[in-house]
Amino acid sequence: MKSIYTLIFCVLTTAAFSQQQAGDLSIQFSGNYTSNSISFGNTSIKTRQGNIYLKLGKFFTPNIELGLKPNVLFSPDIKPDPKNSEKTITTLKTSLGLGIYGTYSFLTADAKFMPYGGAEVNYLPVSGGDATVNVGPYAGVKYFVTEKINIDANVNYLINLASTYGNETVGLDISPLFQVNIGVGVIIGKLNP
Repeated sequence: MKSIYTLIFCVLTTAAFSQQQAGDLSIQFSGNYTSNSISFGNTSIKTRQGNIYLKLGKFFTPNIELGLKPNVLFSPDIKPDPKNSEKTITTLKTSLGLGIYGTYSFLTADAKFMPYGGAEVNYLPVSGGDATVNVGPYAGVKYFVTEKINIDANVNYLINLASTYGNETVGLDISPLFQVNIGVGVIIGKLNP
């Protein structure tokens, strides 16, 4: 039975090569859903939002990637119903944000899985014209379907650096964001022989 598992492992890890090179470009399309809480004074607000983003990066070495992360944030916008003061109207609001990131990839010889870690800084607009700036680490793994196309799963933990929530600065507490991201990526560059 061990030999069957060994054979399966060998076939899976040699079927595709996760080998990026210096100068290659990386494009990744991902999404996530998050919720967190914001409190100031006696007021506490629970937020829920979805985020779709595109990561555009360049490998400066085979291990180090730096890039931009434009994103679209989807969140509910709840307003009083002008026709009935006891009801509210909920619509879907979209906002555009931008981030920068840096990644270190742990390359493995001829492997389909490539673990990585890094850090990012994001500007995220939120409801009511307010915005936050967050920073934090992330870690994940890419599974290469082909030599250049991968499925990516990662987690990040973002801590709020600054915000404009109602310009409330005294006693403002924004909980950190813990996100699970799933996406598809492609590396544009030379194919390995």
